[in-house]
Amino acid sequence: MTPGIVTIIAFYCLGQWTQQQWQLTLPGSVIGMFYLFIYLMCRQQVSAALLLSSHLLLDHLILFLIPSCVGVITCFALLKKEGMAIIFILSVSIVLSLILTAWCLHIFSRYYYKSHELEVDHLADHLNKL
Repeated sequence: MTPGIVTIIAFYCLGQWTQQQWQLTLPGSVIGMFYLFIYLMCRQQVSAALLLSSHLLLDHLILFLIPSCVGVITCFALLKKEGMAIIFILSVSIVLSLILTAWCLHIFSRYYYKSHELEVDHLADHLNKL
């Protein structure tokens, strides 16, 4: 498990370094996640240690929301004042995120099916087995 955590932290640090080096507005953690994605795509497999570490982090993901909840409680007066603007911005960003995710899924799935020469019927059989 330790090598998996070290791998995740290394890609996080690489993303932070990239963000600071080039003064990007994109958060370093997102850049690091992109680097990890590229690394895993090149390897075509996930190590057991990384898989175990990621499942451990996902199982305890709710703990990462505690600071956000405390911030909401602390800044409740600001939320009362600017709440409608925040809700509008969140709604627009959710819709844009859903559209972008659907587009990416469409593009990547088309690439995946072309590169692996899977037909639609074969895919349906494969999904039914899962």
